[in-house]
Amino acid sequence: MSDAGIARASLATHPEADLEDPRVPETIVAAARGIAERTGVEIVDIEWRSRTLAVGVRGPEITAIGLLAELRRSTDRWHRDRGDGPLWQDGDDRRGPGV
Repeated sequence: MSDAGIARASLATHPEADLEDPRVPETIVAAARGIAERTGVEIVDIEWRSRTLAVGVRGPEITAIGLLAELRRSTDRWHRDRGDGPLWQDGDDRRGPGV
C-alpha cells in the first residue's frame, strides 16, 4: 500500500560487501538520517530488507532518489576508505560474469 505524498526508493548492497559488522548498517542509517536532516527531507521509514536499504520520504520520488544518491556516494567512499571495497551495486554488478 502506498501513502499519498510518500515516495520510496532502495539501494542494493554489493554482493561482496560485508554487512556482518553491525556498525556498517548502523552507520549507513545514521548517514541517511544526517543527510535528510541537512537537506530538509523528512524520512518516513528506513529499513534493511535482505541486502537492500529501503527508504520512504515525504515528497516526490526525485527526493527519495536524490537522498539515496548522496547516501550512496558518501557511504561508498567511506567504506572504500576503510579498505572494505565497494558497498553498493552498480549497473555492472547486476549483469553477471562475462557480460
